[in-house]
Amino acid sequence: MKMTTRVATCSLFAVAAGLMISASASAVIITDDFDTDTSGDYTIVGGGVDHDGTIDFAYDYSADGIPSANGGTTLGLRITANDTVGASDAVTIYNNIGVTAPNYLLSVDVYMNVGASFGTTEFGNVGVAGDGVSVNTIFSPVAGAGHFVSFTGEGGSASDFRHSTPTVLAVPSGDSTYLNSTNTTNATGDTYQAIFPDGDFPGSPGNRWATLTVEVLAGTITYAFNGTPIIATAYDGSDGNQVSLSYADLFASVATPLQSNFVIFDNLSVTAIPEPASMMLLGLGGLVLLGRRRR
Repeated sequence: MKMTTRVATCSLFAVAAGLMISASASAVIITDDFDTDTSGDYTIVGGGVDHDGTIDFAYDYSADGIPSANGGTTLGLRITANDTVGASDAVTIYNNIGVTAPNYLLSVDVYMNVGASFGTTEFGNVGVAGDGVSVNTIFSPVAGAGHFVSFTGEGGSASDFRHSTPTVLAVPSGDSTYLNSTNTTNATGDTYQAIFPDGDFPGSPGNRWATLTVEVLAGTITYAFNGTPIIATAYDGSDGNQVSLSYADLFASVATPLQSNFVIFDNLSVTAIPEPASMMLLGLGGLVLLGRRRR
């Protein structure tokens, strides 16, 4: 009887261990620290010959006096827009790997560099469920694909944080589905002031590193900065399965001084969130291990 129990326990352990290894191996869908030129892994949409800006992979942002995002290298993806001409300019970069997991978490470090001027018209965007062919812009015009969040660096917009969905482009700040609707979407709101206290632009991610996450889970999409959710709404469909990084200046004004406004992205990752059934199996593996130790 003891032998049978021991064999069964070992079998359960083997199955659970295999499931744990499989789950661990399949969890990471996309990872890019931009330490090398990974431009071949992305599709660049917009800009083109009319793009008055730059797109630099493996850019050493220490040249701009910016510290490492995570204590590692100072290499990342740097994007500028509307550097000198004074015209509408936007570009979206799609990772070529399609994300088909039903639940997942995107994480990326963002540095919105802001020059001496206040009231910039430049926005950074991070998106999921995109089609790989549309340029994501939050207004002038409102356009794009999938779900994406847009943000300024210094709080100079009437609505500094906003999101768009496949069914409703540029959801207004008064929408009740906003997690922090009492703060609207302005950088002066208490939530944003708490996330980004002090600094050059309180309430905004300008001239500082911030970690942006996008969680797709159980039919809900939640955007968060530095671990604090700012927007949560229904995940109401998909235009595709690609994640995106964007930068746009959709007005004629240019930065002061010239080329002083840009965005840097670093440490991009997309990780699958296990289904509840998988989590139960992993928990079973833990119970098996605990049972063996007690015997």
